Amino acid sequence: MGTLIMHIDMDSYFASVEQQANPYLRGKPIVVSGRPDIHSVVAAASKEAKRYGIRSGMTTWEARKLCPDVIFVPGDPAKYETMTRRFLSILIRYTPMVEVYSIDEVFMDVTQQASRWGGPLVLARRIQTDFRRELGDWITCSIGIAPNKLLAKLAVEEAKPAGVRWLRPEEVPEVLEKTPVESVCGIGPRIARRLHHMGVWKLADLGRFPERYLRQAFGVYGTTLYLWGRGLDPTPLVPYWQEEEVKSVGHSHAIPKVLRHPEGARSVLLYLCERVGRRLRAKGLAGRVVHFGFRDAEMHWHAKQKALETPTDDEERIFRVAVEICEELGGFPPETTLVGVRVAGLMPKEETPRPMFPEEVRGERLAQALDRIRDRWGEGAILRGSAYASKLLVEATGGMGRQKELALEFKGRA
Repeated sequence: MGTLIMHIDMDSYFASVEQQANPYLRGKPIVVSGRPDIHSVVAAASKEAKRYGIRSGMTTWEARKLCPDVIFVPGDPAKYETMTRRFLSILIRYTPMVEVYSIDEVFMDVTQQASRWGGPLVLARRIQTDFRRELGDWITCSIGIAPNKLLAKLAVEEAKPAGVRWLRPEEVPEVLEKTPVESVCGIGPRIARRLHHMGVWKLADLGRFPERYLRQAFGVYGTTLYLWGRGLDPTPLVPYWQEEEVKSVGHSHAIPKVLRHPEGARSVLLYLCERVGRRLRAKGLAGRVVHFGFRDAEMHWHAKQKALETPTDDEERIFRVAVEICEELGGFPPETTLVGVRVAGLMPKEETPRPMFPEEVRGERLAQALDRIRDRWGEGAILRGSAYASKLLVEATGGMGRQKELALEFKGRA
């Protein structure tokens, strides 16, 4: 039967969790977002809201225009993480080969386990049944099954919503012939346009294109494109128990399309720096080295690091240093597809020099006060206005950068 990879993608996840938690919201068009009376964005839409054309990333006033009866619900990341822990606990009963891809997506290698349950289709439906019984009727998932992660991700799109699609090896050529290159995660609009100019429209076209020309045009990434075009994926499945222990604290995130301009990328960077600072303080750590990087529309990665004179856990200082590095790299390009920031060279905060200047003391006290408020009332209790829209979109499109910590948490239980 060969390798069997499952891609499990939770359906309308944030909205479904809210509907499961609140019976009043069930069966109604809801949007997880901020306040509808201010300029805000849709973080997630329920299945009912999607029928009206509401999608993540559009503004709240556009959503209300499409559906006047839409109900806006404030996001609750802690609630979604709790549900993720619960569905991960179900999955690892079946196999330890579980990769936490994001807060609502998981890859599983069931090559060895599928036959024990009567085949991959029976196993997939059993998982869906377990979810309904243990998580609630409103928590559903779609499951794609294929020989590798690339094809499993394509299969899950055909399975949505709440279905199962097994893409068998003999079906792969047909799928490659009909799948547009822009449908593949990792091929953005600009890459797709360049491929179109080269006469490449479908994945099969990509596989027929000479690899050496793709490497000339896209560098090392050209080899990856060539393999994708042949239905191959060199990306290994990394089970949760192989995650390395944290030696640095950082976040990176693919930028939603509506924020890929320089100002939007800067807003995402600010939000990521806030999360890094918050995590450092929660762990009682500070770091001496700030790593910053971004990926442009051509999938080229630009990165640099800078050592500090004294360790820090202050998000504003981390942000300022990251911006300095960004300027040294030439600034954000017109289209930035991913941004990341990381603090390394960690040491216990209690071993670092105490702040000397009044403004530094005030900044430290303010950060501690904000942490106490968020500890009690949740991460959304206080937000920077300049990072608010990016926070909602980032949380809606990638799991809030918490997949590694969730994996490490389960590693500790193993």
